[in-house]
Amino acid sequence: MLQRTALGIHIGHDRGAAVVAEGRLVAQIAEERLDRRKHSNSPELPVKAINAALEIAGLRRDALGTVGISYTNVVIADVVDQLAAEIRDVLRRPTVSVHGVGHHDCHAWATYCTADVDRAIVLVADGAGDIVDDRLEAESLYLGDRGRIRLLERRLQDVGLTRTTRRNAFNLAYMSSTDRPKQISLGRKYEQFTYLLGFGQDQAGKTMALAAYSSPLFRSALPNGSGLRFSLTFEDGLVELDQLWRESGEPWHRYVHQNAAAIAAAAQTMLEVQVEHLIKTLDVENTGALCAAGGVFLSCRLNHHILTHTPIKQLHVVPAAGDDGQCVGAAFAAYSNEYGPPECSSASLPYLGGSYGDEEIAERLDYFHLPADHLSDHELISRLATDLADGLILGLLRARSEMGPRALCHRSLLADPRRADMQDRLNHLKGRELFRPFAPVVTADEQFKYFGLAQQSPYMLLAAAVHEQYRNVLPAITHVDGTARVQAVTVEEEPFIHSLLRKFESLAGFPILLNTSFNLGGDPIVEAPHDAIVAFLGADIDVLALENFYVAKRRPG
Repeated sequence: MLQRTALGIHIGHDRGAAVVAEGRLVAQIAEERLDRRKHSNSPELPVKAINAALEIAGLRRDALGTVGISYTNVVIADVVDQLAAEIRDVLRRPTVSVHGVGHHDCHAWATYCTADVDRAIVLVADGAGDIVDDRLEAESLYLGDRGRIRLLERRLQDVGLTRTTRRNAFNLAYMSSTDRPKQISLGRKYEQFTYLLGFGQDQAGKTMALAAYSSPLFRSALPNGSGLRFSLTFEDGLVELDQLWRESGEPWHRYVHQNAAAIAAAAQTMLEVQVEHLIKTLDVENTGALCAAGGVFLSCRLNHHILTHTPIKQLHVVPAAGDDGQCVGAAFAAYSNEYGPPECSSASLPYLGGSYGDEEIAERLDYFHLPADHLSDHELISRLATDLADGLILGLLRARSEMGPRALCHRSLLADPRRADMQDRLNHLKGRELFRPFAPVVTADEQFKYFGLAQQSPYMLLAAAVHEQYRNVLPAITHVDGTARVQAVTVEEEPFIHSLLRKFESLAGFPILLNTSFNLGGDPIVEAPHDAIVAFLGADIDVLALENFYVAKRRPG
C-alpha cells in the first residue's frame, strides 16, 4: 500500500523539491544548494533536489503517492501534461498522478500549511506569477480554513513591452507611452527601483538595506481602492523622481548616485504604505492572523511594519517565501488534491535539508589535508564561545540545513556582535557592499529584552528596533537606523545554539551573536561539508565546525 506522500517540484528560478508525508512537511531543498548556482534558474526538472528530497524523507520512488509541480509565467493547465510525462520518466513511475499547481496557489499553500493556525488571511505578493486572461498574477488573497485555501480576490498586472532588466522598464525617460499606464505588481515596482539604483536581478535586499540611510526623496500619493482593488502603474513613483531630477539640473547618473539612499527609502516607504493600506481595507472577516508569501515578504522591515501599523496580531511568513518555497506549496496542494486537507503546523520548520555524518566529514577533511579535533558538545561549545569572544569568525555546519535564503545557525558564519569593525570585516570577507547590515541570533527568552519586536521572531524575517541602551554596545548587528533582523532560538528546538549563546553570554555579557549566511559573494549558502571547507579555505574565516569536528587556522594575537 502506498504511503500518503506527495513530492513537490518547482522549475524556473529558485527551483527545488519538497516532500509532504501523512500531511506534514518532511523535506525541502533548493537545487542551488546542490548544483552550486545561485537561484539555479532553468526550465528543466531539478533532478538533484528531487533525488535529495526523496532521500532526506526516506521515501522510495515506488512508494511515492503523488506529485505537484509549478512554474512561472505560464498557464499551468496547458503545460502539465508535457511536464507530467517528463516527471514520470525521471521518477520511473509511469502511472504516478501529477498535479499542476498555479504559482500564487503554491505560495499560499506553502505559508498557510506551515503556520500554527486553523483560519487565517493568506496574502501572496511577488514579482509575477502565472498567466491569467493574458495578464500576470500580481497579488492574490485567500482564506485559509481547516487545511484548505480558497481564493478570494486576485489583482493582475500587465505585461511590459520589454524585459524588466532594461531601462525601458524602470527609467521614465526610456519608457514607452504604451507601458506607462499599465498595471504593475508590488514586487515589480520594488524591482524597478532596485534596477534603477544599479543593483541586479534578485538584489532587492540591497535596496532595503540602503533605504535605512535616508528619509524618502519623495512620497507617492496614498493608494486608492480597497483590498486588491487598487491601481499601481509602471510610471508611479518614477514620475515624481523624474520631475525632481529635471529640477536639479544634474546629469541623471550623478543625481541617482547622490540620492541613492533617499530613492531606496522612497521605494521602501511606497511598498510599506501600499501593503498597509491593502491590509487595512481588506473586505474579508479579520481573523487577526495573516500568512504571507512571495518575494515581497522577504522584506523584514515590511513584515514588522505590518504588525505595528495594521490590525494583524499574528504574522507568519514561510522562511522560503520566495520561489524556493514553491515546491513546498506544490507538495501540499498535490497532497490535498489526492488525500484531503494536510496538517497546518510549523513544527518541521525550518530545518528540512540534508545532514552529514562523521564518516563523510572525516573523509572530506582528509581529502583537504585538514587536521581536526573531534569534541563533545560541551567541549565544542566552550571552545567556540571562547573563539568568538576573542574576535574570531566561525563557519558552522551542523545538522539539517535550513530552508530559505536566510541562514539560521545550521549553515552560518557567527561572530562577536560587540566589535565595531566586525561588520566591515565580514562584508569584505563575503564581497558585499559596506552598507549592508548583519543580523543577530538571540535566545528566545530574551529577544524582547534587546529588541522591540511585536511578536516572536524565529526565522530572521522581522526587522525591529534594537533597544537604545544596547545599540552602542552591539554595533555589529545594529543597522544605521537602529534596527536588527532577529533570529530567536529556544532551548527546546535548538539546544546546541542556545547553549552556545549562553556560554558566550558568560564571557561577553550578551546571549547574542552576529549571524550571517555561510557563503562567499555570489555563491549559494553551503550545503555539504565539501562546500563549507572550500569556503573556509577561500576566505578569512578563522574557525570551522563541521558537526563536532573543530578546525582552526590560527589564534588571535
